[in-house]
Amino acid sequence: MSNPVTLYLPLLTHADPLVRRQATTILLTHYGNRALTYLRRLLDDPELSEQAQIALRHISEISGLRIELRPFRGVYVHCLGEFQVFIDSRMIKAEEWGQSETGRAGGRKVQGIFAYLVHCGASGAPRHEIASAVWDGEASASSFARTLTALRQVLQQVGGETLTNQLLITDRQRCVLNPDRYQSDADLLERTFELATRTVTEQGLSAAVPFFQYVLDLYDGPYMEGIAGAQRWATERAANLLSKTVIAGERLAADAFANGNDQQCIQYCQRILALEPRTAAVVSWLLRANHRLGLPMEMQRAYQRYLT
Repeated sequence: MSNPVTLYLPLLTHADPLVRRQATTILLTHYGNRALTYLRRLLDDPELSEQAQIALRHISEISGLRIELRPFRGVYVHCLGEFQVFIDSRMIKAEEWGQSETGRAGGRKVQGIFAYLVHCGASGAPRHEIASAVWDGEASASSFARTLTALRQVLQQVGGETLTNQLLITDRQRCVLNPDRYQSDADLLERTFELATRTVTEQGLSAAVPFFQYVLDLYDGPYMEGIAGAQRWATERAANLLSKTVIAGERLAADAFANGNDQQCIQYCQRILALEPRTAAVVSWLLRANHRLGLPMEMQRAYQRYLT
């Protein structure tokens, strides 16, 4: 997938301040803080780096957000929604997963091993367990070794030999991705949700709003969607991540309603109901916000959608 904010660069760097402001509003409304991530990934692009830096400065001036003007460094795994792996600002392309010196290892299985190791975290997994997860049964030792070699080649091609050796650690029994060498959106979501709930307990809901907002922004779709074999091993964590996101959205809707921001409350509710249409607590906030705005037809539609 190409960087979705590239088309916004001419507007974000336009000479007219009003055009820049409107583009910033549209971009942040549509993508949230992910827009800043997309722009920072362009800082390593020799053709777009200068434009991206100017765009980030303008967004910072307009929005008041604190923005890093440095390119990304390290490995970042996007597990929520389309599975993507970034080394620095460089994404491993779909066709690159299937490239190796032998050309015999299927790209989906190469990607599947990496994804499963991300799922296993710091403990890693025995080779036979990885084979069962990715091949849906036993894989021959030669097939597994060939696919693991192909994965190492992909990582070396994009990130170099030193990073690959630090990241992918294997022996005759187990494989593991070094957790000190990468981070993932799923891990960030879980840690941020824990921080948010602790903040609610200690300081109240209003203090936790930025953390719940970050949880909501991180959720870009189902966990490990499209990964070979994920329906067998990712289901429980996928449900847990979705549940945390729904709770975060409901808390944001509650805070917006409490502060009289009915339109914002409705936006949060609609966003969550697009993920989980029968979330009763969210429907309740949606009905209350529409009632306070004097929108009986919207209340009726919301209730009917909940029943169907």
